Amino acid sequence: MAAQTPVPGWPRHPGVGFVYICKSCEDQLLCMECVTDSHNGHMLGNLTDYVAGQTLDIQQFADKLSKTDIPKTEGDITESEKQTKTHGGRYQKMIEDIKRQGKQMKDDIDSGIDLLVRMCPELEERNARISEKNKSTLTKYLREDLKPKLDRCQEVLTSGTTVDVTTLAREIRNGVSTAPPSLSDLQNMEYQPGTISIELIERMLGKLLVDGADESYKPISKSVVLNKFQTSFPYNICQTCLTGDEGWLSYWDSDTIYRVDMKSNVNERKECRVNVRSISVSPTSGSVWLCVEDDRSIREIMTGGEIVTCFNVDSSQCSLCITSDQKVVVGMLGEIQLYTTDGRAVSAGAGSPCRQVAVFPHHMRSCTLTGDVAAVDGDGVSFDDYTAGKATVKQPRVIVMDKHLNLKFYCNDIGTRKTRESDTPSTKFYPYDVCFDGAGEVLVTEYVTKSVLLIDRNTGHYMRTVYTSDGVIPWCICLRDGGNLWVGHEDRTTKVIQYK
Repeated sequence: MAAQTPVPGWPRHPGVGFVYICKSCEDQLLCMECVTDSHNGHMLGNLTDYVAGQTLDIQQFADKLSKTDIPKTEGDITESEKQTKTHGGRYQKMIEDIKRQGKQMKDDIDSGIDLLVRMCPELEERNARISEKNKSTLTKYLREDLKPKLDRCQEVLTSGTTVDVTTLAREIRNGVSTAPPSLSDLQNMEYQPGTISIELIERMLGKLLVDGADESYKPISKSVVLNKFQTSFPYNICQTCLTGDEGWLSYWDSDTIYRVDMKSNVNERKECRVNVRSISVSPTSGSVWLCVEDDRSIREIMTGGEIVTCFNVDSSQCSLCITSDQKVVVGMLGEIQLYTTDGRAVSAGAGSPCRQVAVFPHHMRSCTLTGDVAAVDGDGVSFDDYTAGKATVKQPRVIVMDKHLNLKFYCNDIGTRKTRESDTPSTKFYPYDVCFDGAGEVLVTEYVTKSVLLIDRNTGHYMRTVYTSDGVIPWCICLRDGGNLWVGHEDRTTKVIQYK
């Protein structure tokens, strides 16, 4: 290897200077002592040639920066400024377009209202004309027919001869007509309000799209899990206690219910000695109520622990819930009905009981804020058959009712607004349990998406996803006033989630 002029700067061997590079050690700079000291036998390179090559690489990189990267970045900055100005105007145009569309919708609604309102006096006048015509006809009938006949009867009775009496009597027996004239019927008028479809209104108003995706509703990115525990027993019903961070857990064909805390401690185990179909905790007294399948009874666990039968129902029960005004809502095969705590059917007016049609209402909950009642109706189809398409006419759904069990809406699809029982959803939707939050909105566990969904309390509109499981199906839910959402899963795992 040709001799080279040493390049000074190597502090390890002062005064010697660099002469080579070691290709075996990632082009490390070497002096003569380094070669013999620690790089003996390594592949060496010419320092002058190496520096020339490195200098060329640096020059090429500098040329790329000055001629390509920097001009392009400066151009991108200029373009970004232009886009900012362009988009700024676009946002304002979007706002104006939204307001213009909304104003047009409002104007159309106002026009429709004005049309219906204008029709009312016209219809009133039409019936007034009919009434006046009927009055004239009846007046003529009274004056020209009935009164002359009465005058003749009175005349014959007071001064008529025998012939007059027998003649008039014969005419009456033979059927002297007193039939009133034919009258025109008044038109039966009423106002039948249409169904307010939030979905249709939103379709008319339009959406805001970000990169083509609807940004109206977004799921919560991550749920805050306050605690997680697993039980040794199965359960598919969860009811939080009125006081303390505890909940009652039960399984639909078990005769045992459990009171557990957030650390999975079983603080009470209640042997009921009958198959408990469902349980409910009274939101006012905190007492536990049982729905017993064996004898179709509704029972209450008293303060001393005694289980008392309050009343029996005629049909097989599926579920129950206790309302804040101490009414008992019982879900039975084919219907949901409202009772007092001693078993008297609550009247909805005219003697008829408060009742709602349902096929298999297996989970129910009442809202302490609004008095509304929500029920999950499985429509008699299993999840496996439903997802396999073996029951195409079946449709699991959430039924939301007022406190008298009058229907507010069905929710049978994510995104469904107020719908009819006959509507066909576009996607699979299999709810399992339901409860209300502090604002009266509806929380639903859903099998297909393995999540907990928030539903608008007035329309059934899907608002957002509150929680999504990592693979295990969430079964049952309940929410404490403090904001802790208990979510029970198919694998006996409970997650206590901070609910906002």
